[in-house]
Order: sequence, then C-alpha cells, then structure tokens
Amino acid sequence: MYLIPFFLRRLTHAAAILFCVVVTVVVAIRMVPGDPVEIMTAGTPGITEHQRQELRSQLGLDGSLMTQVVTSVQRFAVGNMGESIRFRRSAAEVVVERVLATVELTFAAMFLALMISLPLGILAALFRGHLMDRVASVVSILGVSIPSFVLGVVLMIFFSLHLNWFPVAGRGGQGLIFGLIDLASGRGVRPLFSALRHLALPAFALAFSVVAWNTRLIRSSMIEVLKADYVRFARAKGLPEFTVVVRHAFRTALIPTITIVGLQMGYLLSGAFIVENVFAWPGIGRLAVQAISWRDYPLIQAIVAVTAVMFLLINIAVEMLYQIVDPRIRHAR
Repeated sequence: MYLIPFFLRRLTHAAAILFCVVVTVVVAIRMVPGDPVEIMTAGTPGITEHQRQELRSQLGLDGSLMTQVVTSVQRFAVGNMGESIRFRRSAAEVVVERVLATVELTFAAMFLALMISLPLGILAALFRGHLMDRVASVVSILGVSIPSFVLGVVLMIFFSLHLNWFPVAGRGGQGLIFGLIDLASGRGVRPLFSALRHLALPAFALAFSVVAWNTRLIRSSMIEVLKADYVRFARAKGLPEFTVVVRHAFRTALIPTITIVGLQMGYLLSGAFIVENVFAWPGIGRLAVQAISWRDYPLIQAIVAVTAVMFLLINIAVEMLYQIVDPRIRHAR
C-alpha cells in the first residue's frame, strides 16, 4: 500500500513534465524553417493562395505562436493530437500503430543487455585479473566506443549479406508478441521464429552499449559488496559460495543497476530512432525521421508526446521497483 501514494505523486510530477515537453516541442517545431502547407501543395500547381490559407487555418498554423501553443496544449489535454498532414488521419492513431514495434525492440534490447551484462559483470568481479575480467574490459571498451548505427551496419553486412543467417531489414510479419500468440494458439512456430530472426540484429546493435555500461557497473558494485562484513560473515558460517554470491552479494550489487535502468531505457528509446532507420524497423523512430522530412507538425508532436509518456512511465516503474528491492528506502520514508 505504501506504493500507491508514491505512484500518485510521481504521476503528478509526470503530468507537469509532460506539459513542459509539449510546450517546448510546439515552440521548437514552429521555429523550424519550412512551411508544411507549401510542402503539401508542392505537387498541386493549380491550388490558389486562398485554398492554401484555408488549409493553413485547418492545421492551426494561421494564428500567433502563443495561440498555437495554447491550442496545442488544450488538444493534448483531451487526447487530441491533431490530424497527420501526410496520412490525413489522426496523428495519435498513426503513432499507436508504430509504437508497439518500438516498445518490442527497446525491451528486447534491454533484456538482451541484462542477460549478457549480469553474468559477465559478476564473473569479472569474482575473477579479477583473470581471463573473464579481461574479456569484460574489452567488451566495455568496444561498447562505449562503437556507435549503435555503425555496429548495426557491420552486423548487417556480416550476418545478413555474407552468412545469410538473419534478414537484412524489416520486422518479420506482425512481430514477436503476435508470434507468441500464434504459438500459444497452435498455429505453429514459424511466425515466432521469423520475428526472432528479424529482431536479433537490431536488438543486439541497440543493446551493446548498454551491455558495456552495465558490465562495468555490476563489476565495480560486486567488488565493493564482496568486501563487506556480512559477506565475510556468510562465508565464515560455511555457506556455499553460490549462496553467498547470489543471495547476499548480488542483490545488494544490483541496486545501482536498477537505479539507472530507467535512464538506460530512455537512452534505448532515443537510440532506437537511429537503429530503426538502419534496419528499416517500422517503429516510431523511423516514423519520426519521415515526419520531420515531411514537416508533419501534428505527427511530430504526437511522436514526442508518446515517447515522453513512455519514458516517464518507465522511470516511475523503476523507482517503484527500487523501493521493493531496497527496503531501507521504505523505512526511511
């Protein structure tokens, strides 16, 4: 029950942050050179100036900057993000259709990063100065040095073009979630296998830098925790080494990692914008690049708003998980 007041307070803070994000985006987009009406009517030479003004009025671009900001905030408050200039549909609907692909890629990248960095960081701390420690150091250096889009191109050339193990681009049908649904309903494993093959390379390219940071963080945390008195006492009692490491040391060492997972999820969301364009992944990152080139103001605003909401919710979830893992925070409150 102690989490409910905390959740409500964080929702209030998130609403205030989202308001600031919307205002900033509206102002920034209106300052970008280029008229969306001129772009829309570029292929229609017979359109008159009066018709252009009517279209500009429909898009809410005819008033002052302050008027446009107030109108946009009012629309966002009721869930109306406007109509996409390019698709002639609700911008929110267009973004929602793509957001599942981005969420799938982001969470797959984080899951892969944790599955690699957790054992690698623990082994590097347990065997300092040995082979595993050197391997972890090499992975950390490469992870922070190689940009995700460069790694994506390298993976694509080697594993897709030369070895032909994975597809070059695309999502592979409806994605991983629907592949799991098809498997559970008895429709076979092919949709799931296709989704995993398409997801493997972009998820690894996006996760590699997170693997590097988490490996270094877990290694340093484990080294400090293994020196603690309660760990020495657990060993003195004759507990198995596995129990000492997993039950006593690992849980405490995991707390700093949980703390930055929310920030890393935000990093993965921003990194997905680049990786999605490299692998032609049909998510909101690729849609954002297209919307910017089209000067589709309502669609850009909807993409930024949805991304901000996801980032805020992820951070709230991480803070709640942090309180569950570390009881000292609950007692302090």
